[in-house]
Amino acid sequence: MAAVTELCFLLFALINNIHAEELITIKEEGHSFTFHLPKEASSCLISRFVGEEKLVLWNTSDLWSHNSTVPEDLKQRLSVVSRENGSYIIHNLTHSDSGLYQEECWTDGKVTYERNSSVIICSSVNEKMDVTPGFGEKVWLPCSGAADSLDFLWLKRDLAHKHGPWTRVLGDNTTSVMDDAGEVYRVEKSSSALHVLSPRTNAFTEFTCLLMNQQQCVSSNPVEFYLRYELIYGSVGETAVLPCTVTDFSDNQPPRWINFTSNTELNNTTNQTVPSVDQNYSLVFSSLTLNQRGLYECEISSSVKQYFLLVCPKFGPPAVELFSEGEEVTLPCTDWEKGVWHIWFIKSNQTEGRIVTIGSNQTMSRVSIGSEWSLVISNVSPKDTGEYWCAVDQDYQCVSSVKTVLMYRDPFGIHSTFYTVRCSVLSGLLVMLCVVVVAVNQRSRRGEQLSAQTHS
Repeated sequence: MAAVTELCFLLFALINNIHAEELITIKEEGHSFTFHLPKEASSCLISRFVGEEKLVLWNTSDLWSHNSTVPEDLKQRLSVVSRENGSYIIHNLTHSDSGLYQEECWTDGKVTYERNSSVIICSSVNEKMDVTPGFGEKVWLPCSGAADSLDFLWLKRDLAHKHGPWTRVLGDNTTSVMDDAGEVYRVEKSSSALHVLSPRTNAFTEFTCLLMNQQQCVSSNPVEFYLRYELIYGSVGETAVLPCTVTDFSDNQPPRWINFTSNTELNNTTNQTVPSVDQNYSLVFSSLTLNQRGLYECEISSSVKQYFLLVCPKFGPPAVELFSEGEEVTLPCTDWEKGVWHIWFIKSNQTEGRIVTIGSNQTMSRVSIGSEWSLVISNVSPKDTGEYWCAVDQDYQCVSSVKTVLMYRDPFGIHSTFYTVRCSVLSGLLVMLCVVVVAVNQRSRRGEQLSAQTHS
């Protein structure tokens, strides 16, 4: 038992320092694990590391000989699927099988294949949980069964490796981690949940939370994370660009755009009635029309980015709403009774023209949806200045879009009471000055006339 605990302790230390190129496989106790070795190799060695020591488990060329190095307990659980295909299986896995394995193969006396992989044996692997947040929502992935007495570790794999090994360790319960794709993760100590701070464009990503007791894996709790579409707003006649931000594609197999509304694949074209794909693989609508509303997806085999393009009629001149800092502002949504779907958008002066969706599930405590789908912003500040508009959707078509410009009333600015009073006072003084100037001019003219009469 002490040997098992030592092995698991070393495994846990190894996982916390593993590199992205090393492969991780999670298996349930009692299940099996298969080594897929190159069939053309003349012989292969399978070894396992225990600390600094490298233990040779077996050599494929003398697997069943009397001089075989295979431990007796392992020999009883080892089988060969096919010598031609180089498949070897360890059955009835136990925690003692956990560790870092090295596969080395020779052909004609030269090493032609080498791979390191970590195998983690857990007492149980729970059923996968699906998490589907909306675009822009916070992403919290639960770690089921976590308790104060258990350590935990989060692992990840992408859609391309859905049935393959885990390839990346995210971190422990004290750090935030940024991976090579730019995603940022933080593990919350209190709940062991994983907070995804900057979700990537991959639509499908699988995570798992490993619970460790005495450095031994108790359970694996997989979570599949599916990021829903991003909502894009546009009005008739405008230009809209949907960027294809998926990665890991080649020039021979570029990403493709699909219109899910019409179930058609979009080709590169310059026709003004259909979108075109530019050199950056972005989908470009040069002049939006109402019938271009719909769901669009840029995809490759392992990554997907989805957009919902909402196209509305051109709105009229915007209304202007003034506010002072600390006030509560209510922005109306006209024609709200016509639609079944109401969406608020904001183009804040702080976001450099980026349009953000504001939903009824808005997490900002200062923003809420009021009666008749009005937008209520409490404790407003200069940061809230920008353009707000409500789009009303009816029968899957945008029927109206009302825009309001929210402007900050500076205490000493043009729209302030001080400014109004100051202007009134200055206007009064200007009138008085004009009266004085006129009076002086009249007196001067009278003086000149009297002087002329005297000389005559």
